[in-house]
Amino acid sequence: MFALDGEAYEIRYSVMTNPAYATTTVGAHVQSSGNDRRMALQADGEGSWSVGDDALLDLYGAIDADLTWTPATNSLPILRLGLEIGESAGITAAVVDFPGHEIRKELQRYTRTGPASYLYESDSFEAELDTSEDQLVVRYGDVWEAVAPT
Repeated sequence: MFALDGEAYEIRYSVMTNPAYATTTVGAHVQSSGNDRRMALQADGEGSWSVGDDALLDLYGAIDADLTWTPATNSLPILRLGLEIGESAGITAAVVDFPGHEIRKELQRYTRTGPASYLYESDSFEAELDTSEDQLVVRYGDVWEAVAPT
C-alpha cells in the first residue's frame, strides 16, 4: 500500500517466467478509492503477447515485463542476461505504467558496473541498481530500497 498525489493505492501483482526468466504471465490488481483495475497478460517467452485470445501485436518482440511500480521486474532480465562486469545488453520490454495501466513496448539497456551493481537505461529514464547475492534488485536509484522486515 502506498500513496500517490494524496490517493492511497494497493497493488497486487504476479509475474511468471519460464526457466530462462523470459516472462510468460503477468497479472495485476490495482485498488484505490473508487477504482478497481485488473489486468492479465500472457506471453510465450519468445515475443508474442496476448490478453485472452486477443494478440497484442504492439508488444511483439518483448521478452520481459516491466511493471513501473516495482523494481522486482528489473531482476528478471538481470538473471536472464547473466552479464559479466563491464558487459551491456539491450532488451525489449512490455512496460505497464502506473497508475493508468497503459502498456507499451520499450527498448532498455542493462550494464553490469560491479559485482552487485547495474546501470538501467530506457528512452526516458536511467537508474543505478544494486542487487543481492542472488541478483535480486535491492536498491533502485533514489526511488526505492529494500528494507528488512521488523
